[in-house]
Amino acid sequence: MKDIDNLQKRSRKLRDFAETMGSSGLAFTGLVGLLFLAILVWQITAPTFIDGESGEIPAANEFITESDYEMEWDYPNTDSNGALTTDAIVLEISWDGGDEVHELQINIISERDIYEDVYINESGLSTNIVEIGRKTKFHLYSSLTEVVLVIQNSGPVPSADETGKPLVSSFVIEYDIAVVYDGGLVFEPLEIIAYATLIFLVIIYRAPKSNILEFMHKLVGKERMVLAIFYALALVTTIAGGLSVPSTLAALCWILAARMMSALIKGIERMLHSGRKLSEVSRLKHSISNRDGLLMWSSMLLVTSTLFIPLEIYIPFLTERYQDIFSPYSSGIRAAFYGTIWVMLIAMISSVPISVGAAIYLEEYAKPTKTTKLIQALVTNLAGVPSIVFGMFGLAIFVKQGGIGWGLGPSILAAGLTMGVMAMPIIVLASQEALRSVPRSLRESAYGVGCTQWQVTKDHVLPSAMPGIMTGSILAMSRIMGEAAPLVVVGATAMIVFDPEPLAGLFGGNVNFTVIPIQIYFWTSEPDPAWHAMAAAASISLIALLVAMNSIAIVLRQHFRRRLN
Repeated sequence: MKDIDNLQKRSRKLRDFAETMGSSGLAFTGLVGLLFLAILVWQITAPTFIDGESGEIPAANEFITESDYEMEWDYPNTDSNGALTTDAIVLEISWDGGDEVHELQINIISERDIYEDVYINESGLSTNIVEIGRKTKFHLYSSLTEVVLVIQNSGPVPSADETGKPLVSSFVIEYDIAVVYDGGLVFEPLEIIAYATLIFLVIIYRAPKSNILEFMHKLVGKERMVLAIFYALALVTTIAGGLSVPSTLAALCWILAARMMSALIKGIERMLHSGRKLSEVSRLKHSISNRDGLLMWSSMLLVTSTLFIPLEIYIPFLTERYQDIFSPYSSGIRAAFYGTIWVMLIAMISSVPISVGAAIYLEEYAKPTKTTKLIQALVTNLAGVPSIVFGMFGLAIFVKQGGIGWGLGPSILAAGLTMGVMAMPIIVLASQEALRSVPRSLRESAYGVGCTQWQVTKDHVLPSAMPGIMTGSILAMSRIMGEAAPLVVVGATAMIVFDPEPLAGLFGGNVNFTVIPIQIYFWTSEPDPAWHAMAAAASISLIALLVAMNSIAIVLRQHFRRRLN
């Protein structure tokens, strides 16, 4: 037998080098991906910063002795007394490589068909201030034999609305944020009390203090009374706020605070019964049932509530303005914004439970027969079907009346169900892979202690597979949020000026709707560059909505991962 101590150790340098190169390559690939993502976001964001009027006047020659540049402003920037109501419209006109620079101020009055053309020659401009009527074309004429550059330095841009916005180099989306106070409190007292109560309980859960626990100990045995008080406050808050978004969120804060209070009181009671003292605050987290789940939901609710209760965020582009075909910068995506949210919610509600249930059946219950193999093949193939095909399916099944058609019409409900069907194959396949990744030994151990097949699936397999299932759901929702082709087939319109009704397909009403991708397509097809800036703003809104919805799913996924660990 060889002496083990005398054996030559194998070199680990090659393996260490391979691991280092692999991790470095992965990090480099991630950085490159982030770089391309940043470039993409910048390309989308750049058009939302308005540059105003800009261009060039071609050089004159022996055949064309005078070149011209046409301009027009839609709305006045002066009042009846001739005083400016906005920043002055100032154009910088330059030639000769920038050595000759002149400024031209343009005052727009409310009358129409009043204009004064400006002439450019070697001596400079024929005038430095002109008065032009609204929606009246006027020209800059150049007799120079070189190109003349025209750049607007200040004032409203040509297509600005009556308020004079946006100004040059301004962001196309007008917004305002008020914190707690804006000429008055931006919240109702009960709303801020509910918000503060939930924050207080989250702090207790994360960093309990013995003196606070002693006070809570006095409520042991009075859990029902505490629940009744909190539920009553939730009802009063909702009624007082008129079912507004802030009052609804505040009511949810009261309800979740009631559940957290009840669990905290029971946890204190359980800790005392086990022989612990209230001063042993570190043991409290082990005594509270579902502590991690309550903290997760409270954190998500607090983040959402912060946008509506202590803050007042004013973005009329999203929540107030409809599309205006005559004034681009006065347009908004309110109808499309709410339409997108409703379509996504209906798609998630209709697709996720059915898809996860189908995956559980195929992996845990179905025997490998020809029928199940055929179903598996169909599901796999459906994941690669073009989205327009799902649109045709939705048109035949959900929109049309007669035969197997449900007769929902071109409504949000039909659109949501169509997008839900499109998401199903992706969620089913991802859920199946997540279920297969659960070790077989976990199932056998559960069976060994007497669990039924449903108990094994529900209590052991499904929680372990939940992070993977959430990942599949995130990918499916991310895909369908940006889809426009199926919705065009289902009947989404390019322009509506009213809020969509999600259940109009069932109970009657106005079934017309639109979504943000269709709104973006409609605006990008317009020739006016102002519409392209609005389309870029709508794209940013779509990205923000996608990030918000994915963030919620990611938080849920991380919660299930922590439970597994």
